[in-house]
Amino acid sequence: MTVRSIYKHSLQLFIQPTPAWESIAIQKNDPKKLFLILILPLLVIMAVCNFSGYQLFEPHPLQHINMHLFSAIATFLFSILSIYISTLLVSKFAHFENKAERFNRAFTLVAFSFIPGILFNSLAFLIPTINYLTILGLFSFYILYKGITPMLSIPNDKKSGYFTFILIGLLSIYAVLGAFFIGIASLLGF
Repeated sequence: MTVRSIYKHSLQLFIQPTPAWESIAIQKNDPKKLFLILILPLLVIMAVCNFSGYQLFEPHPLQHINMHLFSAIATFLFSILSIYISTLLVSKFAHFENKAERFNRAFTLVAFSFIPGILFNSLAFLIPTINYLTILGLFSFYILYKGITPMLSIPNDKKSGYFTFILIGLLSIYAVLGAFFIGIASLLGF
């Protein structure tokens, strides 16, 4: 997958997810390349938006700069962690004999599916007055649902069941990581 095709597919997933997934599924996907070219820059942007939004809209930003830095760094690190844990979960549902192929396909599915959530959260972090738009990040689950069959080789008639189990697993992962984040923040006195 080239840099151009990665970003092209990212945009196509917003407009026509099914054909985009079919195109992504037939290409050779390298998780490291996908992470470095697509996910890492988006997560850096999200962390910068997190810090900047607090600094721009807080009445006394210098009083809480440590909390804002912690929030931005934790958002970045927990996002990376959630992508990899989600990949491990999703790879268990893939119908491939080869373990590396299962991981590569699952990582590709998770990485592309996270894009709407990352983008809408970045916007909400940057402009906290419109944080209700994070609800649009749920589009990530729709993209994930559309990608289950082409990426994991799950038959269409079983797609809903698999998606339900994956969704429950992902929401559990996010809940645990969120609780961990809150726990660390309270230990540090934020």
